[in-house]
This record gives sequence, C-alpha cells and structure tokens, in this order.
Amino acid sequence: MLLKTLINTNELALLLGQPNVVVLDCRFYLADHAKGKSEYDKGHIPGAIFVDVHQELAGPEAELTGRHPLPDDTVFSEQLQAWGIDSNTKVIVYDDMGGAIAARAWWMLSQHNIDVRVLDGGFPEWLKQGGEVSLAFVTPTATSNNIKISFPWAISEQAIVENFETNKFQLVDARASDRFNGENETMDPVAGHIPGAINRPFTDNLDADGRFKPAEQLHVEWQDWLSGDCDAYVYYCGSGVTACHNVLALNHAGIEAKQVYVGSWSQWSKRMLRATAL
Repeated sequence: MLLKTLINTNELALLLGQPNVVVLDCRFYLADHAKGKSEYDKGHIPGAIFVDVHQELAGPEAELTGRHPLPDDTVFSEQLQAWGIDSNTKVIVYDDMGGAIAARAWWMLSQHNIDVRVLDGGFPEWLKQGGEVSLAFVTPTATSNNIKISFPWAISEQAIVENFETNKFQLVDARASDRFNGENETMDPVAGHIPGAINRPFTDNLDADGRFKPAEQLHVEWQDWLSGDCDAYVYYCGSGVTACHNVLALNHAGIEAKQVYVGSWSQWSKRMLRATAL
C-alpha cells in the first residue's frame, strides 16, 4: 500500500488553524544543532511547533548505535501527546532542505497510521508563494489520547549482517556520491559504504528549486535500476534521516517503499572500527 506523501503551499494554507491539524517545523542543521531553533525564532509558518530532530525524533547516541537512533517507544508516545498528535490528527511537516529532514518525521509518523504529509519545497517555497510568517513561539495543546509506538519498518544492524548470507534485500544508500565512494567523510569515523549497497543520493529526487520532481519522472528514474518487490530494498544514509527521503520519493512516484536501516553508516562504521581493533 502506498503512503500519503506531499502537500503544496496552497493546500497547507487552507488547513492552518483548523482543528486537529498540527504543523511541525523540522529545520535541523547537522553541524549546528542550535540553528534550527534559531531559524524558527526568526520566522515560521503560523502555528508551527518547533521540533528538535536531534532530541525529539531520535534517542541518545550510544556506543553501539548510529548518530540518530529511534527514541524509546514510551518517550516518543509521550512526545506525540505533548504535540497534540493522535490517530485523528492531520500532520504537516516541513524543513528548508527539500524535505531531507522532515522526511524522518514523516516516516516515523506514517508507521502509526497518522495522516502526515511533507510540505513540498518546505519553508523556502512557503516564502516564495507569499505565505504568512509568524514570530510567535507555539505551545502545543496536549492530547490525552495515547498512541502505542512500534517501528516495524526499522531494519536492525543484525538484519544487515544476516543479509550477507541470505541476500533477502538490496541496500540503497541516500548519501552524496563522494561520501558513498569514500572520497569525503566529515561525520563518521570511517569512509565508504556498506558492501553491496547501491547509491541513489536523495538530492536526485528534487528539482533545481528544491521541490520534488514530478511523480512520473521519479517513477521512470527509480525503475531504471530497481527490480523486485518493495521488501527487496532497504534504505540507509549517514544516520537514518535522509534515507527516509528516498522512501518518501518512491511512494510519491507510486512505488512502495518502507524499510530503513536507521543505524545507517554511522552505526556500521562503528562496527568496522571494532572489527579492525580485534
């Protein structure tokens, strides 16, 4: 079953202020974790709640995890309640990187049957189309309704290891080609990619204006080298964030995709360091 994916600025404008609509501002910058909140304070879509991706869409990094492991189930359930999100809520998520960050929130919420869409073009497109901007910090109205959390689309490190023997799925790496090829690595301790992976940079899903390419075009581009059913592919990146962008793009293109190796290269490179230390 295909997932709901995108919403445009005109559609979002009609939803603002309506009951059971929650907008999440997911702007995040890997090299400066404080910048997202700073940009939010400078202006955001009216009513949008600021989301700290590093703290609220991820759990704490540990020795054996990647940089952005999934949060504890109970903690994330309480976070959704605090944001006022339950099974009846329509959620719109956005960033300023073509959906690269917001896609993580989209992927996490979609697994819980929540009606969630990514704003196509994000905040830059909202500004370009003359959308209203607010400076007010939004305190969400919490809900008493609880959502039971589980992440069935998350693929574990052990499953990646076992796949070398079973060959059940093909890994698809969403990072830029220079990082995939080991030519440039500034975030993780080892350069390169997981053996056997193929590379589809998430930026290839976007046009020059930072919006998603038309669904028909994306369908052709992805089908040029994908074969097999949806369960035959697992998507990863540096820390399980931009991999979700490829999942989003595929569903937008009419191709089923769900599975993400959340630990991604940041977890796998730690595994490589442990192996070489033996």
